Amino acid sequence: MLPSPPAREGQLGFLYLPPYRVQGISVAGEQTVIQIPELDLAFDIGQCTRAVLSAPTIALSHAHMDHLGGLPYWFSQRYFQKIGGETHMPDKGDGKPRIPVGRCICHPELEQHLRGMMRAWEPLERQKTPFDIVPLAPNSDIEIKNNIMLRAIETRHTVPSLGYAVLERRSKLKEEFRDLPQEKLRELRASGIDITRQMEIPLVAYTGDTSPGEFLVRDEFADAKVVISECTFFEPDHNDRARTGMHLHIDDIIRMLPVWKAEAIVLVHASRRTTIHYARERIEALAGADASRIHLLMDHRSNRARYEAQVAAANGAASGATKAAENPRPESQAEIPETQA
Repeated sequence: MLPSPPAREGQLGFLYLPPYRVQGISVAGEQTVIQIPELDLAFDIGQCTRAVLSAPTIALSHAHMDHLGGLPYWFSQRYFQKIGGETHMPDKGDGKPRIPVGRCICHPELEQHLRGMMRAWEPLERQKTPFDIVPLAPNSDIEIKNNIMLRAIETRHTVPSLGYAVLERRSKLKEEFRDLPQEKLRELRASGIDITRQMEIPLVAYTGDTSPGEFLVRDEFADAKVVISECTFFEPDHNDRARTGMHLHIDDIIRMLPVWKAEAIVLVHASRRTTIHYARERIEALAGADASRIHLLMDHRSNRARYEAQVAAANGAASGATKAAENPRPESQAEIPETQA
């Protein structure tokens, strides 16, 4: 009898949630890496996939191996492949070219340990791989793109842990100045009067591994357009397991549905004990009308069908626009002047 080939593995989950792509792999206890290319950001790096090499920033939620294991390889490959073209490492002013690396943002308690991990590779590889470890205290922000900030939110897990929110900062004219002409507004600005106020628009929120807590009802989560949430347990009798491991259960997600206004909630970190079919059944049984906005990142079949429908709709709209341009609609009879007899 011939032996069976190895099981197929490593397929990235993919969702297009306009304007964002959410892609990666997440299996509890094995690996989690979730990338949003439009934000130049990935959450966690349990595995260094080829796709995530393009992300210049990793936001690390905690240091369990299934969320961290790919970090040294990510730094090494970005350096080896000369990806990025810029670095967050300090410029020493010696005129030497700056080295393309990425940065890993982490809980402040992890900084020195991560630096030690990276330095431990130097005698093994007999080379120095450049790296940038950036501690981010809870409730602090760091810029990841122009006017786009990443905020750290302390969560509750078995080790120091962070969730994250991506926020867009916009300036908006204060209400008392809305009806003034531009000339008057320029005069006020010139005199030093602040006529605008800063707004924060939550774009994406990521829970990381966590037990339930008051942090999940913060505005950053409540108002985010997309929430990416760990959900490790789905079975009705596994609530105790979730509490012991300080993870979220599907019942916790259901309780958050009235709070989270997100157009899309992406669930990650399910374990192999739970089939995708069973997880979807539980979501549909418990979430009611809200089930349509809950997605499983690793539900390849449903996500592929959804994306194919998006492509078909986009092609149909483009085809309709092209036909309309090529064949403008004739004027209605009411618009055609009658010929005089």
